[in-house]
Amino acid sequence: MEQTFTILIDERWCKGCKLCYIHCPTQALRIAERFSPRGIHPPELALVERCNGCRLCELLCPDFAITVSEEVAVHG
Repeated sequence: MEQTFTILIDERWCKGCKLCYIHCPTQALRIAERFSPRGIHPPELALVERCNGCRLCELLCPDFAITVSEEVAVHG
């Protein structure tokens, strides 16, 4: 079984504090060059293979804008 994680960021709630980006232990996140509807540069998952699903970004987000989900692929 192979685990992969997806980080969903609700850009309507994100205020651009960068706590998720700064504290990501695997440096899987980056700050996007584009602007969100709120006029900030939102974080985004840049390196999916680096994300270990620790959920630190989700726990640190003061605006509850991040959700980490897990996918398990079964090869058979």
